[in-house]
Amino acid sequence: MYQKENRTWNGNMQISHVLYRVDDLHKAVKSMENAGFIVEYGTKPEKAYNAIIWFEEGIFIELFKNSELASWVKCIMKLFGYESILKRIKKWEEIETGWCEWSLETKLINLNDQKQLLRAKKIPFKFHKAKRTDITEKKLKWELLIPHSIDFPFLMSTYTPNPRPPKINHPNGIKGISKLIVGKKNLDVNLLQHLLEEPKELELVEGSKGLQGIEFVDSTLNMESILFNQ
Repeated sequence: MYQKENRTWNGNMQISHVLYRVDDLHKAVKSMENAGFIVEYGTKPEKAYNAIIWFEEGIFIELFKNSELASWVKCIMKLFGYESILKRIKKWEEIETGWCEWSLETKLINLNDQKQLLRAKKIPFKFHKAKRTDITEKKLKWELLIPHSIDFPFLMSTYTPNPRPPKINHPNGIKGISKLIVGKKNLDVNLLQHLLEEPKELELVEGSKGLQGIEFVDSTLNMESILFNQ
């Protein structure tokens, strides 16, 4: 289980979202809609590589079809020191269907404090300013901080502007995510405790690595059973 340590530094972060890797994004979206979820494509459906399942508060879900990078792009990324990000992408690719990643999010529009902490602890990372145009034509901006350790969640700032709908009523009645189950193996728990206030949603388990699954609030619905054959 997650245990909080005594510390003076507060990263002011929360669990942001979880990524579920699929082979066929449009088929996965249809399956989730059939299961009673409202699903929003990340951009125009014909161009989208991801789709979002929002809840009014708390953790959200991203359905994710890995964008295949050309060999020349990978070579350039290696040349400019992005090999750790390529390793993380490879980790996602090796999970053909299933949970592949989770992330932490600050309530601020920048990650200045988090960069300062990782530098102080001599933890290597890559920093990136990201942007995309969502399905409603809003131009979203946010910051990413990606530790070299691929077993640690990536960090992100809050989106600007906020794309989360103020009201969401999924036909299946599900209000949110009550628990994340994460393997403790290779996870820098000390760093996690510095970044994250003790979340009621997080359960760390021995003997496994990475995001193992989620539980919904007051529901036994299982995403794996919906999407396993995608």
